[in-house]
Amino acid sequence: MNRIPRLAGLGAFACGALLASDVARADEEIEWVTTSRGRYEVAIGAHSWPGLADLQPPGGGSFDEVGVNLSFAAHWPVWRFAGSELLAGVDLGLFSNESDIRFLSDDVIARNGYLVPSIKWMFGRRHRYSIDAGVGYYLLDIAEVAGEYPAIFETQLWEESSVGAYIGGTVDFAGGSPTRSHGIMLSFKIHFVDFGAVNDEEAGFPATLGQDAGDLKGPVHMLQIGYRWR
Repeated sequence: MNRIPRLAGLGAFACGALLASDVARADEEIEWVTTSRGRYEVAIGAHSWPGLADLQPPGGGSFDEVGVNLSFAAHWPVWRFAGSELLAGVDLGLFSNESDIRFLSDDVIARNGYLVPSIKWMFGRRHRYSIDAGVGYYLLDIAEVAGEYPAIFETQLWEESSVGAYIGGTVDFAGGSPTRSHGIMLSFKIHFVDFGAVNDEEAGFPATLGQDAGDLKGPVHMLQIGYRWR
């Protein structure tokens, strides 16, 4: 059964509405960003990971398909052409999904981090739109985090890293000027990564993930709202 992530529809609708608004004003004078300053972003959001929810631990339970995420990004202009500009930089992000899979005293959680060299092609009125893409390093673990701060105990059941990639887009809302742009942004990304088979790495642990709970891979659909400045 195919799943159509609601996050994807929401992001596409928002981007389409704003793009249509700009097309209607195409006869207005275009104001291009002329600064050589870098662009910086911080964002939070939600994501959908059907592949994680499809894992089948032998003891029952499942991971939540929807989780939360946080990301930072920094890019600098490297090329201007045809009224647009290309920026290159790096994305750093974290995202996690909870579950109802019990280990010893608490449910396990899936945590992912990524460090991805990336590019942004910015265009449109005031360069408020961008197409984003990157390839880099992804790291994921599944662990039980028990206790309360400051007495927190962590048991890692499984960890894996892989090369992955993402493609997406960003829409900037009005704010600042062409040379000192800042304000709210909305972004949508699709991450592609394959971590392979999920299992209990330590034989001495109570059987939680089993010998093969399934292959864990993308896509991961991510919708974020954040703040950007340059």
